[in-house]
Amino acid sequence: MNTQRTSAFLMANLGSEVSRILSAKEHGNEVQIRSSFERATRILTEILTLPDMKTRSVEIQALSDLISDITSPKPILQVSRKNISAYFIPFATRVMGPTMF
Repeated sequence: MNTQRTSAFLMANLGSEVSRILSAKEHGNEVQIRSSFERATRILTEILTLPDMKTRSVEIQALSDLISDITSPKPILQVSRKNISAYFIPFATRVMGPTMF
């Protein structure tokens, strides 16, 4: 499997961190929430350095805002886990490639 740190690879990994945040939140695990949030923040920063993501900076900022909101004790945004997963699944699928299915 090609694990080059492409935008799709980083977005798939960001999706994993967001999933971890949501699971940790459901279990009330503040340590895991913070840990996953820190990793997600590092991934977002790296994503913004990629040339193919420069035109998507507004989208990445919206993701950053959403992830920050999810980690807050009283989130304001109402986005379902299903919708968040649906956003990230294409990136994971692209990274895994057609041979994985």
